[in-house]
Amino acid sequence: MSVRLLDSDTPIMEIIWDGIVTPEQVEQANIQIQQLSKSLGDSFDVLVDMRNMKAFPQDTKEKIVEHQKMLTQLGMKRASVAVGGAIAKMQLNRISKDSNHQTEFQWETYDEALAFLLK
Repeated sequence: MSVRLLDSDTPIMEIIWDGIVTPEQVEQANIQIQQLSKSLGDSFDVLVDMRNMKAFPQDTKEKIVEHQKMLTQLGMKRASVAVGGAIAKMQLNRISKDSNHQTEFQWETYDEALAFLLK
């Protein structure tokens, strides 16, 4: 898991989820996101790389719903997600529905996800 500012000219935050994501990793990411969002102002985009992630365990899914709600409250306009497998994509769709996240776009590759935000 990592969180970083991807582009300072166009405020884009990058979040990378790898392997099996634990609730503790989501909490760590949330702390980093809250700190980073202060430098991005009240409007930013998020690039999420899930290509190397396994499915979310049930306890992590609940944390991810809260995570998406928090991102929206902090000022996220759009999320562009590079999704690896069909299971992760199905889970992400359900999580987005549960968090009422309407501005998420999914892509097969990282380059497609990034290009969408840079348009």
